[in-house]
Amino acid sequence: MQHGWDVLDAGCGSGSFLPLICELTGSNGSVAALDLAPENIQRAESLIKDVLDRSKVRTRVGSILSLPFNHASFDCVWSANVMQYLTLAEFQQATDEVKRVLKPGGILAVKDFDSTLLQILPMDRGVFSRFMTARLQTFRDKGVLGTDCGSSLPRLLRDAGMEIVWRKGWLVERWAPAGEHTRNYVRDLISYFTTAAPNYDLPESDQYYWKELAANPESLLDQPDFCYREFFVLTVCRNAAI
Repeated sequence: MQHGWDVLDAGCGSGSFLPLICELTGSNGSVAALDLAPENIQRAESLIKDVLDRSKVRTRVGSILSLPFNHASFDCVWSANVMQYLTLAEFQQATDEVKRVLKPGGILAVKDFDSTLLQILPMDRGVFSRFMTARLQTFRDKGVLGTDCGSSLPRLLRDAGMEIVWRKGWLVERWAPAGEHTRNYVRDLISYFTTAAPNYDLPESDQYYWKELAANPESLLDQPDFCYREFFVLTVCRNAAI
């Protein structure tokens, strides 16, 4: 991103990337923030009101499958942690929409997870591996790309008619003692996993492990060898037809 660019944050969530996007585009750039959930747009608007220039950022409730913007509106479209929720057909539709709203030579930058590398230590590795195998299978059953799609996005974007410019993966690692943000994030993730586990075909001993963990997630977070690792991939591309 550069100063003066018009940028769309497609699937902005609560707006966590908006401050950085505003900084990168400068005072002469503009930012549009789009999300399907009205409550996310409300959170983003609160953030904009508190810390950003309101005249620089405009918000819209809408879908990445039908972007409510004119042709050739943006220099760059940024989309983080969105593609995992789409089917392959929806991914193609979303990519076509991005091509439509990008200016000639415009850039699409996509970030998403590859949860095949997710680790929460010192969890029992067998228990966690069986859980993640079952979890990823649910994505296959639903037909969505899933939280392991990050490393596949360069190929999928190329198949959708985009020219890959750049791609890179990042390993995020947080060791004990965990800071407040990490503790809150991992605690919420563990809580979510413990509610999902009963829906999976797991051994009885694994279900017991998750039930015990649900009662006391701090038992992991307080361990001296606690470590949280996640991996995500950023793919930067442009319309190959341009």
